[in-house]
Amino acid sequence: MMRLVSQKLTKIINVPNMKDHGATGATGCLKNIAYGSFSNVARTHYRGKSHTYSFVGTLASVEPLRSRTVLQIMDGLRGVWHGGPFARTRKYVFYPKQILFGTDPVAIDRLLLDIIDDERKRHGAISIYDRSPQYLKVDDGAARDADPNVNIIIREPGHVEFAAGLGLGVADKARIKVQDIVV
Repeated sequence: MMRLVSQKLTKIINVPNMKDHGATGATGCLKNIAYGSFSNVARTHYRGKSHTYSFVGTLASVEPLRSRTVLQIMDGLRGVWHGGPFARTRKYVFYPKQILFGTDPVAIDRLLLDIIDDERKRHGAISIYDRSPQYLKVDDGAARDADPNVNIIIREPGHVEFAAGLGLGVADKARIKVQDIVV
């Protein structure tokens, strides 16, 4: 993918889906840019540990990927609030019925963290920010799929704020301008 980005493409439109993610808390624009453009990224989260805190933003900041990704379109017509990024069971699928457009991947992902966390709370599930070892069952996908209060990796939703620190966008909700358009 990087050869295509560096030699052929001049503009990239990033179209992620709204999804929970066991290692990052939510997988949106930043993770889509980073993990969609590089290989062997699964090694950043395994055996209960996530190294995604700095990894996602660092990969998303690599040129020319960074400057050529000019538009973010977050597909939130259907989302996954637990067990993501793959919904192995339909019970964790929800329908936010929204699409987010913007040029700032950090701002959209900051909003996404709240959307996923709020949906988890509606279902009585632990927060994506909860790092308590009592909810951790390392690499036990069956337990995670059966119970939304089970994590198989300690989540790192702080990757969004870290990416803001790299200059990839704004993570401060007070500075994110949102304009709702109802159709």
